[in-house]
Amino acid sequence: MTFPQQDIRQLLDLLQHKQRIVVFPHTAPDGDAIGSVVGWTRTLARVYPDKHFAIISPDRIERYLRGIPHLEDLLIFPEHEAEALRLIAEADLICHLDHNQVSRLRYPALVEAVRSSEAERLLIDHHLYPEEGFVLGFSYPEYSSTCELVYCILRDMGYAEYISPSIATALVTGIVTDTGRFMYSCFDPKLYQHFSELLALGADYHYVIDQLSYHGTLDELRLRGYMLHEKLEVYPELGAAVMTLTQAEIQERQISKGDTEGLVNLPLSVEGIDCVCFIREDRTQIKLSLRSTGDFPVNEIAMRAFGGGGHLNAAGGEHQGTIDSARALFIETLVRLRSERSAQC
Repeated sequence: MTFPQQDIRQLLDLLQHKQRIVVFPHTAPDGDAIGSVVGWTRTLARVYPDKHFAIISPDRIERYLRGIPHLEDLLIFPEHEAEALRLIAEADLICHLDHNQVSRLRYPALVEAVRSSEAERLLIDHHLYPEEGFVLGFSYPEYSSTCELVYCILRDMGYAEYISPSIATALVTGIVTDTGRFMYSCFDPKLYQHFSELLALGADYHYVIDQLSYHGTLDELRLRGYMLHEKLEVYPELGAAVMTLTQAEIQERQISKGDTEGLVNLPLSVEGIDCVCFIREDRTQIKLSLRSTGDFPVNEIAMRAFGGGGHLNAAGGEHQGTIDSARALFIETLVRLRSERSAQC
């Protein structure tokens, strides 16, 4: 896909006339959020060495993502709040990557600083239903990841030559993590063309897989065993499985968010299960991660029941209530969706 030429021209003009640029991933950034902000910012910094760029991450980077190149570029908001707020106040352009709602920056002080800023705001994202208020938006849900989208925008701007091997590696990391290692959101042949182009630019795919696969901890391995043996609930009649993790268990086992990465995918290896819901109790809300195989749309469950969304096979949402009420709502919505799909056959 090529983007409308008027959008590319407007983007080039926008960047040409801005001097202090702040870039945001979403809260609790995943591989796609980090890879896209690194890829976008590092490339533009090479094109425009006289401009000032700052990446402000709402949260710390989870351990499993610390192999992504150029993490030293990130300013972590909870650790550098005063400096981050100063940079936002001085910015003349704010870039929102991999999120389409300012509220996804989470912290009230951060959200308020962005909303009250006089800077123009740019959106680059692949999620549905972006909010209004962006001077220019590249909102393309058909893309596998924001990293793929960022690469294509940079290429169409004529900046592919500025993508170094380490930048390409960061972008590849986002594609690999947001497609579940090419298990979902990866059915457009152009994705593989774009991926190959990043490899040709020097992306180190072997390094990415090594960092994501072989640098875990014994505690993470034991957590997987505990979740599968003690916390896995199977609903054969619904082709579904549920796993839950309470705040008490998180505190007792000193579990970080990164430790639970990939848990939701494990039951999908069982024949007859094509839908999984992982329910985690955070301090202020219930978080849900949904995965599926084939053509079963877990994003429908996320949107209908949990105010969330995502892709056909990978989605998420939030719930104000208990783990039990979240589980009940998931099952209720799943039953309804299964019934609707059966009636359409």
